[in-house]
Amino acid sequence: MTSTAAAVMLFDQAVFAGQFLSGSYDSLHLHRENATFAGVSVLISAVAAVLLRWPGRGPWWPIVACVGTFGLIGLQIVLGFTRVISVHVPLGVAILMTATALAVWAWRRA
Repeated sequence: MTSTAAAVMLFDQAVFAGQFLSGSYDSLHLHRENATFAGVSVLISAVAAVLLRWPGRGPWWPIVACVGTFGLIGLQIVLGFTRVISVHVPLGVAILMTATALAVWAWRRA
């Protein structure tokens, strides 16, 4: 499921950030690169949500949740590069919680 892949990549973001804060400075590169892949995986989840809705007649809100999460990831990337860590960290937690909730919903629906 695409939402599970997105949630795992976003969880990895927290792991890489923690490794960087623990002194493994190479992890910052992994954190930066994985952000791109996580964003792409959320975008793929949005496409899957559209296909669930049309022609699958599923609910519309996963589309909004995925597109909104993608937008927040874009903001998150900007905040990271500008080092606004006081917003970057809690927003990252919120993004991870949203992605996890979407993955749990997708598995329960299946």
